[in-house]
Amino acid sequence: MKELALKLRILFRAEMTLFKADAQRRGQAAGLMLVSLLCVLVALAFLDVGLFFVLAETGGYSNAAFIVAAGNLALAIVPALLSRQTKPSAEELMVREIREMAMEDLSRDIDRVAEDLAAVGSSFKNLKSGVSSLGGGIDLVGPAVGFAIDMLKKKKT
Repeated sequence: MKELALKLRILFRAEMTLFKADAQRRGQAAGLMLVSLLCVLVALAFLDVGLFFVLAETGGYSNAAFIVAAGNLALAIVPALLSRQTKPSAEELMVREIREMAMEDLSRDIDRVAEDLAAVGSSFKNLKSGVSSLGGGIDLVGPAVGFAIDMLKKKKT
């Protein structure tokens, strides 16, 4: 039973670590996208200013506004591309592997416990059928001894 509790603790810690790593990665991606969005808004503002100056007069002010707008658009693309390239770290991959191993062990242990419970249930059925067929006679000792032996075998394993 201690082994099952240990496996459950390992699984819980692996899940929490994966949750934290995923939240951190998503937070970084959201931050980069926010920077990108702000750069696009600034670029649009300068684009508007640039168009205004082009329409108002042809001169140096409009060219400067267009250059700044183009620079802001270029800056907006970089964080957007970086946010798409974030991948799980080596630590996260290792924790995922530990989680999978713990899940496999737990499922085997749960299957084993289910088999043991089924065996105990069948022993009870055998005991019940022996009691009901004999009406409480002397042959009741046989199934009870068989049940006790089965329980002792299960306790040793």
